[in-house]
Amino acid sequence: MSVVSETPETARIEALWFSCGHAPDAGYYEGFERTAFVLVKRDGGWRLHSEEHLGYE
Repeated sequence: MSVVSETPETARIEALWFSCGHAPDAGYYEGFERTAFVLVKRDGGWRLHSEEHLGYE
């Protein structure tokens, strides 16, 4: 995980992880999946605001 941008109220974090599985139309797959998360500061800590799929590597 990497914090790619941050303000006092928001943070954008990108994560890269290994993903594998089976799709009925494509068979077995494996790869590294990238996802970005936008967090917002609320009372009591950080909360997830949005999630964006960035594709596979």
